[in-house]
Amino acid sequence: MTSAATIAPTVGNQPIGNSNTNVEVAQSAAGYVPLVALGTIQSLVDPFLGGGEVIRLRVPAGTAAIPVGGAAVWNATFQYAALPNTANLGQPVAFAVNAVPLNASFDQYAWFYVAGTFPVFSGASVAAGAAIGIVAAGQLGANSAGKQILNAKVQVAATGYSISKQGLLRAGATLVQVPNTDGWFVGMGVTGTGIPASTTIAAIDASGTLVTLSAAATASGNSTLAGAYTAGAAFWNILGADRPAAQGAIT
Repeated sequence: MTSAATIAPTVGNQPIGNSNTNVEVAQSAAGYVPLVALGTIQSLVDPFLGGGEVIRLRVPAGTAAIPVGGAAVWNATFQYAALPNTANLGQPVAFAVNAVPLNASFDQYAWFYVAGTFPVFSGASVAAGAAIGIVAAGQLGANSAGKQILNAKVQVAATGYSISKQGLLRAGATLVQVPNTDGWFVGMGVTGTGIPASTTIAAIDASGTLVTLSAAATASGNSTLAGAYTAGAAFWNILGADRPAAQGAIT
């Protein structure tokens, strides 16, 4: 511990959910300059999922797009890497709060869950109350020997789970107005009258009331929209975790 350490290194309420991953940094000609120190751990309260904690990591330029709930590890300089599909890693893991797009030119900075209740990007639906494990790089699913995520259990299975909102549609437009996006996130599937098949959420604005869909609406007016925790081959199981870690060696 250094004499310069502080309890709360940031001041004020910082937006985290449903906002651009770089909202807390300043952009210059050379790229992004972090305004929140890497490795900072902050508490948050999600209006749908409740309280949790997140860590700030650097996402190197050229990193493949990270989905919401993508599983991560980090090094001594708090640089992100996708959680390897390797047994007996024995290291802490975290999960992306927001989708982080590919940026070929600049490093990016993003928040990742280390405690709380949150969706995790998965290759399949896992039953509530079950353990969960690594199935691919950055992705969880059915548990297997040496690949369990410790200090974590599935709270809600992805399959069959959805959250409905009243949305105002305009035929031919991808922008939808909703009262709020609590429980919704980029990548999840959306169904409802006037919504084409296989539509997903492409973006959510910082206010949480305007959603951009991946396909234009086919009808105008109010419609009940169901946000599903599945989209094609992607699943988001809701995990409850406290400082989760990839399983270490068993001797």
